Amino acid sequence: MSWPQNSYRSFVLAGASVLVLGALTAASVARAQAAAADDELQEIVVTGQRFAVSDAAKRKANADQILDSISADDAGKLPDNSVTEVLQRVPGVSITHFAAVGDPDHYSVEGSGVTVRGLSQVSSTLNGREAFSANGGRALLFEDVPPELLAGIDVVKSGTPDIIEGGIGGSVNLRTKMPFDYDKQTISGSVGANYGDFIQQTKPDASILYANRWQTSIGEIGAMFDVAYSDISTRHDTIQVEPYFPQTFNGKNVYVPGGFDWRSGNFDRKRLGAYEALQWSPNPDLTFYQTGFRSDYWSKSTEAGVYNTGGNAVTVSPGSTSTFGPSGGLLTSNNLSSTGWDPLQVGSETGGSLATVNPGLTNQHNVTTDLSQGMKWTPTSNWTINTDFQYAVSQAQTQRIDLFSQVSVPSYAIDLTGDLPSIKVSNPAQVADPSRTIWYATMDHLENHIGRELSWSGDAEYKVSESSFLRAIKVGARFADRTEKDNVSGYNWVGLTPSFNDPSTFKYLSNATPGDVTVSGFSNFFRGATALPSAAAFPSWALAEGYPENLTAIHHAYGLPGDNTQPVTYTAATLSHTKTRTESAYIMTRFGEDDLFGWKMNGNFGVRIVNNENSSEGSIQQPTGTVFYNGASGTLPGGFTANSGGHNSLMALPSFNIQFMPQDDIHLRFAAYQSMSNPSFNALNASGQISLITNANQQITGATTYAGNPDLKPQLSNNLDVSLEWYMPDGQVHLAGFYKQIKDYISYGVTPLNLPISLPGGVTQTMPVSSSGYFNASPAYIKGAEFGVQKFFSFLPAPFDGLGIDANFTYINSRSPGDLSYDMLGNRITGLPVDLLSKYNYNITGMYEKGPISARLAYTWRSKYLLTPTANGTNGTYTNAAGQTVTYNLPIFSDDYGSLDASVAYSFDDHITLTLEAQNLTNSETKTLMGYGSQQYGRSWFVADRRYSAVVRFTY
Repeated sequence: MSWPQNSYRSFVLAGASVLVLGALTAASVARAQAAAADDELQEIVVTGQRFAVSDAAKRKANADQILDSISADDAGKLPDNSVTEVLQRVPGVSITHFAAVGDPDHYSVEGSGVTVRGLSQVSSTLNGREAFSANGGRALLFEDVPPELLAGIDVVKSGTPDIIEGGIGGSVNLRTKMPFDYDKQTISGSVGANYGDFIQQTKPDASILYANRWQTSIGEIGAMFDVAYSDISTRHDTIQVEPYFPQTFNGKNVYVPGGFDWRSGNFDRKRLGAYEALQWSPNPDLTFYQTGFRSDYWSKSTEAGVYNTGGNAVTVSPGSTSTFGPSGGLLTSNNLSSTGWDPLQVGSETGGSLATVNPGLTNQHNVTTDLSQGMKWTPTSNWTINTDFQYAVSQAQTQRIDLFSQVSVPSYAIDLTGDLPSIKVSNPAQVADPSRTIWYATMDHLENHIGRELSWSGDAEYKVSESSFLRAIKVGARFADRTEKDNVSGYNWVGLTPSFNDPSTFKYLSNATPGDVTVSGFSNFFRGATALPSAAAFPSWALAEGYPENLTAIHHAYGLPGDNTQPVTYTAATLSHTKTRTESAYIMTRFGEDDLFGWKMNGNFGVRIVNNENSSEGSIQQPTGTVFYNGASGTLPGGFTANSGGHNSLMALPSFNIQFMPQDDIHLRFAAYQSMSNPSFNALNASGQISLITNANQQITGATTYAGNPDLKPQLSNNLDVSLEWYMPDGQVHLAGFYKQIKDYISYGVTPLNLPISLPGGVTQTMPVSSSGYFNASPAYIKGAEFGVQKFFSFLPAPFDGLGIDANFTYINSRSPGDLSYDMLGNRITGLPVDLLSKYNYNITGMYEKGPISARLAYTWRSKYLLTPTANGTNGTYTNAAGQTVTYNLPIFSDDYGSLDASVAYSFDDHITLTLEAQNLTNSETKTLMGYGSQQYGRSWFVADRRYSAVVRFTY
C-alpha cells in the first residue's frame, strides 16, 4: 500500500438579528406588492446565489414530502468546499469536528459525523440509489465526495414509500447533473489554491467538466465528464485534562485532575473525484442512461504529544495554594505532584509522574465506485416506467504506527479558570532532555474494509387524471445484496525498554542513532494563546515514516536483547463478514383536490414492505495463560472459536403525507410515517476477544469480551411532522415541528452474554461474559422544531437590492434511556440525551449579489451535545481511599461551537469568475467536556487553521 507524501461573534449576532428582521419586513412588503400587482407573467433570469436559492425553493415546494435542498449556483458551484460543510447549512442538520464518531480526542478541520434532526442514522443516496463507504458503517462518508461533481443535495426529512429505507434520521440524496441538462456544448472548470494560516502551507485544487449532446440517426445522444482534485493541509493543537479523581484536601472532599496532555498534529488530505454520464433517447418517450462515479480520498495524519496520566496518584501538594469550584473540582493550584511509582526520577527528586511521549502517523485511503445504468420509458401519456441496475464497491485501508518514549514530568501548576488551561511545569528542561527519556514501546494497527452492493429497482407510475381525487398510483420493487468484510487488527503494543522493566535495561534517547530522535518545542503552540508546558524528546518522524519495513530494526536497536517484533497481522478474530439482503416492494397513491373549501390539497399515502436479513460471521479469540481449574492449575489452550448470528425482519413501513394550500405560495404539510435503520456493520461484527478475570489464586471469577452483536434488531422509528411554508419571489420561509419515537434504539455499553470458553483439558464450557458492545435499548425520544428563511431584498433601492439572507434555527430535545455511563464514584449516570444531538443549532448567512459582485458571510453555531457515552481515556478502574475498586465510564460532550466563513466573487464577464474564500475567521476554539451535571469538567481544547482560498472559474 503506497501513500502520497507530502469581538467577531457579537458583531455577527447583532448583524444577523437586523437581517432577520429585515427579511421578515421585506417578505411582508413583497407580498403586499404582489397582491396589488396585475396577474402578469414575467420571465426573470437569475444567476449565482439567487439561482441557487430559487432552485432550492422550487425543489422544496414541488416535493412529495418535507425536505430541504441546497442547489449549486448557475456556474455549478456549491457554497462550501466539502459536502460535509455544505450539509451543516441545512436546517436540522449538524456536523461534528472530530475525526470519527466515538473518538472525541482527535480533531477534524473539515468535519464529520453528519446528523439529521439529531440522529446519525442517516441513509445516503446518489441520484436516488444507495451509496456507502466501507468503514463499518452504513452511509457514505460525505467528506470523501468532491462537491464540484454535484448539482445539489436534498435532505429528505419525511418518508414516502418510493424512497429507499434505511435512515430513521432522514435521507441525504446527492444529485449529479446529466448530459441532457445542458442545451449545448459546455466546458467549465476551476483552478485554485488554499492556504492554512496555522500550518502555513498552500495546496492546489482544480476541476474540469465537459458536456454535449448530439442529434443522430439513432436518436439524441448526450455525454458528460467531470473530474475534480483537491488538496488541503491543516494543523491543530490540543490541551487535554485527565479525569478528576475524588480526594480529601484540608478536610474537604474535592476532585483533582489525574494529569494533563498537550499535542500538536498535522493533517493532509487529497481528494480525486471523477464522474461520467451517457444518455440516449431513440425517441422522445424512451431514454437510456449510464453513469459512473468514483471518489478517491487519501489522508495522512501526524500527531505528537505528551500524555501525563498519573490517575488518582496526582495530588494537591500539602501547603499549596489551590482553589476549587462549587462542586469541589480543582480550579487552580500552584503545586500538583504525584505519589505514584516513578523509576525515572533521579536522586532526591519526588512528586514526578510518568508521562508517555508519542509521535503517531496514520495513513488512509478510501475508494468508492458506483456504476449504474437504467432507462425511463413513457409508453403513453399516463404511464411512466423506470428501472435501473447498480453495482457499487467501496474499500478503505488504514495503516497506523505509534512510537512511544517515557519521561518523568515534575510537579506543575495549573489554572483552569480561563478560556484555555494554563499549565506550568516546574522544570520543563527535564521533559525535553533525551538523557532523561527512555524508549518505551511501539504500537501498530491495520484496517482493511471492503463492501459491495448489487441492486435492481423498478418503478411504474400510472397517472389517473389531474382533475380527479385519485391522481396517480405508483408501485415498485427493489432487490439488493450488500456484503462487507471488515478486517481490523488489534493494537499491537510491544514494549522496548518500558519503565516497569529492570532500570538496568533502560535505553535512553540520548544514545540513539542520529536522526532517530526529535526534540520539539511545538512552535507557535495555540498561536501563543497559552504557554507551552514543555518541549519534549521523542522518536523522530523519520522512524515513523519507515513503517512497516523498519519495525523489527527499531526493536533490534532499542528493545531488549532478542526482541524480534514483527508488524501486526490480521487473525481470524479480526475479520468479520457481514451480509444484508433486502427485498422490498411498495405501493403509493397520489391524491388531490383543487377546491377543498377554497383551498388546494394534495398528498400521498402508501406502504413499503421490507424483508431485511442481516447475518454476520467471525471468530472469537480464546483467552491464554494459566488458571486454577477443576482442582489443579492448567494452561488455557487459546485459539479461535467460530461465532455467527443474524436477524431477519419483515416490516411494513406505512407513510402518509398531505399538504393544504390556501394560496399557491403557502403550503401546510403534515406527515405521519414509519422508518427503519439497520445496525452498522461495526455493531453486527461477530468477531472479538475474550479475557478471563482471575483472583490471586488464579481462580476464574469472571470474563469480559469486546465484540459486536450479530443478533441486533433494526431500529424502528414512529414519526410525526408538520411544516408551514411560504414561498415568495426570491425566497421562502418555513416553520416545522417533528417528533420521533425510536424502538430498539441501539446503544453501547456493558451487557451480559453467554459464550463458549476453551478451558484446560480440552473442555469447552459456556459461561456468562460481560460484553462491551452494542445492544437494543429501551425507546429513545426526539422532538423539536425548525425555522428557516431565505430571501433577497429586491424591493430595496439600488445597490441595496442585492442584499439577502439565508438563516435557520433548530431546537431539539431528546432522551436516550439505554446509555450506560458511570461517574467517578461508580454511580450510574442517567438522563443523557441522544448522541451527537445539540439542543440548539442555527445558521445565519448574509448574502449580496449585484452585477458582477457576489458575496456571502456565514456564521454557524451549535450548542453542547453528547459525543459518546463512553470513550477511551475516560473510563477505567481505580482503588479509592477505602480500598474499594471503583469503575468509571464518563460521557464526553462537545461544548458550544460557532465559526464564521466568508466569500466574495467577481465575474469579469459571462465566462470567468474570481472567488476569494475564508473559513474559520473567528479562530474558533473547540472544547470537550467530561462527566455530567455538577461533576462535569473540561476535557480537551482544540485550535486549528483559518483557511483562505482563491479560485478562478470558467464556463464556455
